[in-house]
Formats: sequence, C-alpha cells, structure tokens
Amino acid sequence: MSVKPINGADLYFESTGEGDPALFIHGMCGNASVWDEQVKRLSGSMRCVTYDRRGHTRSSLGDVRQRTVELHADDAAALVRELDLAPCLLVASSGGARIGVDLLRRYPILFNAAVLSEPPIFGLDPEHGGPGIMADLQPPIGAAMRSGNPRAAVDAFFEYMCPGLWAQLDASGKEPYRANHVELMGDLEMPPYAITADDLRVMQTPATIVTGSISHPVLRRVAKVITGAMPHARLAELAGIGHVTYAEAPDAFAALVRERAGV
Repeated sequence: MSVKPINGADLYFESTGEGDPALFIHGMCGNASVWDEQVKRLSGSMRCVTYDRRGHTRSSLGDVRQRTVELHADDAAALVRELDLAPCLLVASSGGARIGVDLLRRYPILFNAAVLSEPPIFGLDPEHGGPGIMADLQPPIGAAMRSGNPRAAVDAFFEYMCPGLWAQLDASGKEPYRANHVELMGDLEMPPYAITADDLRVMQTPATIVTGSISHPVLRRVAKVITGAMPHARLAELAGIGHVTYAEAPDAFAALVRERAGV
C-alpha cells in the first residue's frame, strides 16, 4: 500500500503477487478495493497493481476542475512508467475501460494485451447512446442533488446502470461508492470521449472485450462495435450477467484475464 505523486495528484496503489504485471482500472465511484476478489484469484500467477483514480477515496484530486478521460489515462500511463510495469496487461471496467481504450490509443507501447469490460463510449452508438441514458438518469440524480443528498444520486446511478452489483452489495459494500459521490458528478460532467471506429481500426493491442448478456443494450452494442473495429479484439459475453462483469461473475472474469495473459 503506497502513494506516488503522479501528474499533480497523489495516487494510492497496491501491488500484490509476483510474475508478469497487470494494471487494473476501476470504474465510476470505485477504488482499488473493488478488484480484491480478482486479485485473490489472479495474484498467484501475476503481479496485480490496483489503484484509486485521482479524486477517489485515498487518491487526491490535484489542482483540476475538469476531469477528462485523457487526464485519467495520462495518470495511468505515468503510474505504469513510475512502477516500471511496461509492457503489462491492462484490465479495466466501465469508466475505467473507457480510460483503457484511450491508453491503447495513445500509449500502446505500455501494454501487451487488454481485458476491457463494457467501455461506455456512447459516441460509438450515436443513434441511441448517451442521450437516452442521461434522459433516464437525470430525473433521479437531479432530484437527489437538489435535495442535498448526493449519496442518493450514487444509488440512483448504480440502481440504473449496475443493478446486479447494487443488489449483491450490503450497506457497507455500497458505502465506498457513496463516499465518492463528488466523482460521480465529475465523471458525468466529463466532455464526451471522441473516438471513431476508424481510430479503433489502427489499434493493434490484443484485447478481450467483455460484456454481460443482460447489461444495458447500449453498453452491449458499444462492446460489439469496439470488438468489430479493433483488429485483434474478441468479444466475450457472460451469460446472465450485467454491467459489472468482474464482480457479478468473478470466476469467469478471472478466467478471461488468465487466458489473455497466457497464464
């Protein structure tokens, strides 16, 4: 358990196990600990590095007002270099997987393979995409914020986007997400991540794109677009699973990571 100064922020990270390294990036309102069950399963055969993204739990935000996908990707790339992990496996979920796509786009030399679970890049599904999701989310999140209860906004977001995860967590399990409520709005207010299928077609990193068969239709369509465009990507759909695949099907997800890592 350590902290590194990275790009004007202090990033908390943990490194567990020995062997070829893998960097894990969490999604909305999470932290390094969301990967604990994966680390238990994988650290016997690889070095698992998890961290709190800037502004989350034990990592400082730094002197920034506008979060961006690119800022978070710059942080991750700098952490990989600081810890001498490259080239490493990249494992990421949801908003972390969106950051992962940007890492493969701008820092491909740092990664030899990737497992990305449902990156929410709504511009790749322009007909339905983000506007429809935000139209559904805005009323409950807006009501919670107006009532001065930002933790309820976190509940509203996760009940909509991640019902499988939210149903399996008790109050103590939900608390770390609720405590990161400032970053809920920070992420939702990010500029749209602009990437096209043409951009994906030049990305050469071997990747497994994971999706859940009962996740939101937009997220499943985006996963298929990414898989179809990236030349060395394959789609892995987990049956009966929602958006947070690594938590809802931990054994199956760990098997996909081992397969991609070749261990």
